[in-house]
Amino acid sequence: MANQAFPSVNGHECSFADIKVHFNVPGGATVAIVDLEGIKWDRKVEFGESRGTSGGRVMKRTRGQVSYEASATVTRAGCEQLKEAIEVAALAAGETRGNQVIISGVAFDILIQHTPFGDSRIYEAKLSGCRYSGDGSDSKQGNEPDMIELNLSPIEISTKSSTGAWIVLL
Repeated sequence: MANQAFPSVNGHECSFADIKVHFNVPGGATVAIVDLEGIKWDRKVEFGESRGTSGGRVMKRTRGQVSYEASATVTRAGCEQLKEAIEVAALAAGETRGNQVIISGVAFDILIQHTPFGDSRIYEAKLSGCRYSGDGSDSKQGNEPDMIELNLSPIEISTKSSTGAWIVLL
């Protein structure tokens, strides 16, 4: 029986230093963003409830409805690298209006991988069918790099189990 007093992976926990993030843009390059300050994703299921004549107690639940959100914080250079790859795919799909290229219609996948120090296992999360749904900047005086907050709209978020199966909600 394993000692669970300090549950971790071979004595080491995954950290941001162990992360690799790849943006896979169809018709474009696979962009490995190294200019990444943070990536955030969220998935949840909202269940419907059936109460009937039970005095208000929940008697049954529906399968529910899943929702996904994601965002990333990258340097301006990293943002430009990603937008240029999406632009190539948008141009190939004819997503233009006059001299403007519409990048918000191009779907791409994001693969997030962690391998902690001293471990051979790769912990993976996949954000499928993402669309670039917005961005913002909050530039300040100082010596820090200019960061861009990207809003991403995934269709599905899955995580890989130790058996190799991709785990999803609903």
